[in-house]
Amino acid sequence: MSKFKTILITGANRGIGLELVKESISKNFSVIGTFRNKKKSKELLQIKSKNVNFFEMNVIDEKSILNVSNKIEYPLDYLICNAGINNGYGTFFDEDHSHKNMLKVLDVNVLGCILTIRNFSRHLYTNSKIILISSIMGVQEHNGSNATIYRASKAAVNNIMVSISEEFKSKKIIVSSFHPGWVRTDMGGPNAPLSPNESASSLIKSFENLTFSSTGKFFNYDGSLINF
Repeated sequence: MSKFKTILITGANRGIGLELVKESISKNFSVIGTFRNKKKSKELLQIKSKNVNFFEMNVIDEKSILNVSNKIEYPLDYLICNAGINNGYGTFFDEDHSHKNMLKVLDVNVLGCILTIRNFSRHLYTNSKIILISSIMGVQEHNGSNATIYRASKAAVNNIMVSISEEFKSKKIIVSSFHPGWVRTDMGGPNAPLSPNESASSLIKSFENLTFSSTGKFFNYDGSLINF
């Protein structure tokens, strides 16, 4: 597998993650996909290709992450932190913003990225690319009061992206975050203008075009820069 570009994608069992897996296979990448719940990963696990490996992994369970990291014996060209959740689109007064629900969103969306990167960093090398899937909902200048904690989690993702990019600058590892667009997934809803395939196809092209000058920056799925 090492003769191909290798991409690891968390949250690979549904939505954008699943489409990133399919698009990566079509690009002849070696693909490592992780999923948390086997029962909810049937479509992913039905994919048959000699260039894929799928692992059960929980991004907020460090032992789980380390277990997968120990099974990888070749360098990673791309590490995609895609796993994420949304507790709902209510305001902070609504039931979906209970203390427990808000902590879970921050845990998965923010700490999940840190734990994943920390435990897979030994497989990265000069010009490897770390990509955090964020959202334009996390930009500071907005006028929305809905999805309060989801917005905050994605703002945090962009912030830690900058910190992690600084950490890896000396090793010439590229670290960026991406808005995948408004996509017709369980999270994005049926009225979104982009299909998962359209988003994933553009994202992979944009990932391939990243250079060291891209590190520490936030991009739209089409590769255009977003101020955050």
